[in-house]
Amino acid sequence: MDSWIFFGLFAALMFGTSAIAMKLATSNKFFGIEVGLAGILSALGLAVVFIVYYFLFGNQSNPLQSNPIGLGLAVLVGILWGLGNLAVWIALNKGADIARMTPLYNTNTLIAVVLGILVLHELPNPANALKVGLGAVLIFAGAILVSY
Repeated sequence: MDSWIFFGLFAALMFGTSAIAMKLATSNKFFGIEVGLAGILSALGLAVVFIVYYFLFGNQSNPLQSNPIGLGLAVLVGILWGLGNLAVWIALNKGADIARMTPLYNTNTLIAVVLGILVLHELPNPANALKVGLGAVLIFAGAILVSY
């Protein structure tokens, strides 16, 4: 098994578990923490993870010597991630069922697939093209099923 598959499965476990923690933290049915505070604390946890990773495994050369466009894109990732998670936090706070909400916001994989093909030119090889296409159709169908 390729090592990236392990990391993909680990990420799925972490994201799935974090969705439950999001619901528990902000839902008035459970702990009812205000969305803004929950997001700040979430960002703090995220920062801790990456600070520890950077000091254990990162290249600690002067980060300002990095490509400025790459640095800007990294900031953009944080902004996009924050906006997406803010939307999820608000939906969960407003009573969204996690079992219905998670498949809906995970249609983000479709956007990543399409942009990967269009922007990054990562066309699946012919052997995988059918699998990628079928997977996208199933994700889309799942989102439709859970949203009604």
